[in-house]
Amino acid sequence: MNLSAASSADRSPRIERSGSHRLDVYLADGQLVDVHLDGESVYPTWFKLEWKETGQVSAKVRGVRMSTRLGDTIKIHTC
Repeated sequence: MNLSAASSADRSPRIERSGSHRLDVYLADGQLVDVHLDGESVYPTWFKLEWKETGQVSAKVRGVRMSTRLGDTIKIHTC
C-alpha cells in the first residue's frame, strides 16, 4: 500500500514545530482520502510514514518531522 500523495500545485505555507504534533491519515478501501496535521487538512500534499524496527513511527509532512518516540501522535484511520 502506497501512503504517499503528491501535488505540484501545493504551495501552502509550512507548519512549524511548536511542541508535539498530531498526524491523522484517513484511508477508505486502501486509498488515501485525507491527511490532517494538527487538525488542519493538508491533502493533497506529499508526505511519508516510516515504521521503525523498535515499533516507533515517524513521519514528515509539509516540512514538519515528527516521531512517536518524541511524543508526537501518528494515527491511521480506515473507513
